[in-house]
Amino acid sequence: MKAAVSKLISLCLAVFFLSTATATAQGTWAVTLTSKQGKELKELKSSKAHTAVAVSPDGPWGTRWGARSADAAGAEALGNCRAFLKKGLRDCVLYSVNGRVVADPVVKTRKVSAVYKPVDGKAAPGIFGRANVNFVGNVQAAEADMTALLANPAHRSKLRRDPALEGVLRGRSFMNTKKRGFAIWFEKGRGAQYSASNNGTLKMYFGDWLATRDGLVCMFDSVWDSGKAVGTRCLVIHQINKGAADFSWPGPGHGTTTVRKGQIIAGDARRGAVR
Repeated sequence: MKAAVSKLISLCLAVFFLSTATATAQGTWAVTLTSKQGKELKELKSSKAHTAVAVSPDGPWGTRWGARSADAAGAEALGNCRAFLKKGLRDCVLYSVNGRVVADPVVKTRKVSAVYKPVDGKAAPGIFGRANVNFVGNVQAAEADMTALLANPAHRSKLRRDPALEGVLRGRSFMNTKKRGFAIWFEKGRGAQYSASNNGTLKMYFGDWLATRDGLVCMFDSVWDSGKAVGTRCLVIHQINKGAADFSWPGPGHGTTTVRKGQIIAGDARRGAVR
């Protein structure tokens, strides 16, 4: 009888310690800000534009001000925070949006197993995955349209949108496959390109874009984040096979015969992310 009771107690203790270990691995955090983070939040509260703050219990944090919407500010603050994480650290949580605290007083935490730091075309598929999409263009026709556009900007009115190719690109990132690369994000009526550089990330925004059935993708009214105008920029997508793409940059200085490797990433690869 004593032996049976002893075994029962041992079993209960084992279950208790296993549950405790699991809970510890999951973890919780009473969300608090450091003095520096609190000062930043106070400064952001004075902004009339959309702002957000995201923090990790392990130190990294990120902010965003001047976003086009509250949702965009929150997503960008999280991405900026996650770009500073490392494997094994706890994930970031969105703390505030437009000066209002949106985080619960106590939140569940999780350790991340992989971190994506923009802009990395080699790491992006492992975090976001490639979109399972296909496309075949007409390179000769696309380049002819580009030549006509360079000769006469009014040719823009003759370019015919292709809803199918635009649907492939919208809400996804077009990237090359290099570690130090670029990510072009397409959404309805606008988009942006982030590129890795020696001094950080170069950011360019465009106010409109279109894609033709031949594979010409043009971004109009492009400007650097400094406000300096860039104008019209185009690329030609030769083909897409299960998210892997062949493309070229037409126009002076690029050489249309240079075929490059690209990919359609199923997510916003301009900012940090984790899994």
